[in-house]
Amino acid sequence: MVSNLIFSKNSQKGQILLIVVLTMIVALTVGLSVASRTVTNLKISNQNDESQKAFSAAEAGIEQAINAASGTAVLSNELGNSSQFSTTIAAVEGTSLLLNGGEKVEQDSGVDIWLSNYPNYSSPTTGTITIFWGDDSQNTCSKAGGNSIYPSIEVVTLSGSVSDPTVSKNIFDGCARIAGALSAQGGGSVSSKNFNYSADISFVNGLLMRVIPVFNSSEMAITSSIALPSQGKLIESVGKSGDTVRKIQYFVSHPQLPLEIFPYSIISQ
Repeated sequence: MVSNLIFSKNSQKGQILLIVVLTMIVALTVGLSVASRTVTNLKISNQNDESQKAFSAAEAGIEQAINAASGTAVLSNELGNSSQFSTTIAAVEGTSLLLNGGEKVEQDSGVDIWLSNYPNYSSPTTGTITIFWGDDSQNTCSKAGGNSIYPSIEVVTLSGSVSDPTVSKNIFDGCARIAGALSAQGGGSVSSKNFNYSADISFVNGLLMRVIPVFNSSEMAITSSIALPSQGKLIESVGKSGDTVRKIQYFVSHPQLPLEIFPYSIISQ
């Protein structure tokens, strides 16, 4: 009887100890979980702060580069919030170019291709330019709006003397939607971008060319038989804060067509 009583008390003590241990384990697990979440949240918050600082630094580099003198340059600076940027300015020129910095050229707006030197139209050039546009998603022959509409292009070329330029106009359409339009040719690849359509434009003493997408916006590129003069500048700015790095690219074109040289009425809008 006495031994049973002692066993019963020891058993109760063991159960109490087990409950205490289990309670401590649960409390410790919850505590570690909360601590882990807190550390994770702090880490994410710190990463977000560093990312924002790096992005702001890259933007500051873009702003300084836009205000910098023309030509190529490398800018760098450390900012007051422990971030820094390094910015490269490169002239966009040569025989193979993405237009508008590789971004889409807006429908009915257009992009300029300088065939002579900006801003005084000196040293006009003679040669042939192949224009590339359109992608696989633009495959519907229609005049209605929509991202899948096949874009046509209108090309207006200014050549000859600045005081009395000759204006020529060509329209290229692969869907027979525009009376008198020329047929577009097959596409190709420029700067690792694929295009579905192309058109050749030859010019003598060329001053300026404007290419206008019709029916839809489109990414565009050109290849040229001669090296084209500067079309603007491409700015690449890298911002850094801590271990976080952010990069921004920004294209700055020359101002669009001066109205006194290239009358607005020439272009179909």
